[in-house]
Amino acid sequence: MGSAIMVANMKGGVGKSTLTCYLADYFRKFQKKRVLSLIDTDLQGSTYEMLGTDGRFANLRHLPVGDRYDAVNLVTVDTLVRSHLGTANDLLLIDTSAGKPDNICQIAMMCHCLLVPVSINWGDIRPTRDFIQEIQERKDSARAITPHIIVVPNRIPHQQRDYSRLKDALSELDVVIAPGLSDLSIVRHQTQKFAGIDPTKGTRFHDEIIHFGNFVTEYVVGGKLDDIYADTNVIELRR
Repeated sequence: MGSAIMVANMKGGVGKSTLTCYLADYFRKFQKKRVLSLIDTDLQGSTYEMLGTDGRFANLRHLPVGDRYDAVNLVTVDTLVRSHLGTANDLLLIDTSAGKPDNICQIAMMCHCLLVPVSINWGDIRPTRDFIQEIQERKDSARAITPHIIVVPNRIPHQQRDYSRLKDALSELDVVIAPGLSDLSIVRHQTQKFAGIDPTKGTRFHDEIIHFGNFVTEYVVGGKLDDIYADTNVIELRR
C-alpha cells in the first residue's frame, strides 16, 4: 500500500514548508525506489515555489485549501490521497497552511502519518498541543490508530538538549517525538530557491535531516509504528 504523510500544525512559523522540502529531497536522494508526489495545500504555496524552481519534482501540485477557495480543491486532494493509498510503493507528502480548518483535519485523518514540527518555546507548544488534541479526539472517535502523530522538535538552538517542557506538555497525548532538527541559518534563508540537502554537508543539520529521514523511512514507511500499535492493541484486547 502507498503512504500519505502530512506535515501540519495550526501554529504558523514552525517550519512546515521547510521540513516538507527537505524530507522530499531526502526521499528523492536516498529512497529512489519510491514514486514521490507532493501536494501543497497552503494558500501561500511556499513548498510549491521552493520545489517548483528545482525542476526535479515532476509530481508537484499546488491545491490551496481554505475559506477563500471552493470545495473543488478539497475534493481533488481527497481523490489524490485515496488514489495514492491504493498504489503500491507510492509516497505522498502533503504540506498545509497554519490555522485549524476542519478540512485540514479531514485530510489528516486519511493519512498514514502526521508530522507536527514545533519549537520548544511555550508560545509554539501550547497551540500545537491543542491541534494534536483535536486530531487525537477524532482518532478516538473513529477508533483509529492512524494517522500516527509524530512531533518534530524543530529550530532547536545548537546547545539545547532539554526537551522536558515539550515532553511534559504532550505527556497525556498519544504521540511519538522524533529526532530534533537544529536552527540553521542556511536552511531558513533558502526561501527563494531551494538548494536541497547537499549544500548543508558538513553541518549539524545535514546529519540531523538524514537521521530524521531514516527515522521516517523505518518507522512510518517501513511500517514499524504499525507493528508497535498492532502489538499494543493485542495486549489491550487480551486484558
